Amino acid sequence: MKTFHPQQSPTPVISASPTVKADSIALARAGVDLTPHDKPNHPTLPRKIAAGSSCVLIDGIPAARSGDAINRGGTLIGGGSSNIG
Repeated sequence: MKTFHPQQSPTPVISASPTVKADSIALARAGVDLTPHDKPNHPTLPRKIAAGSSCVLIDGIPAARSGDAINRGGTLIGGGSSNIG
């Protein structure tokens, strides 16, 4: 998964489930870390997936999905062939 935020390049999820994978890729969860945007002349602020699925948990944490919000603006962009609710 990556992120979309207008006027910024997509950035990757840098933390994911240590135990659950789809298409051989570790799945992202709500509250996990994202790569900060590198914006000149601005402080680097931590970014996290703000919310996830209300009915699918990964390691006891809501699963992140394409379209879920990022705490500092933007949304997740999904990838692969798996879809969850």
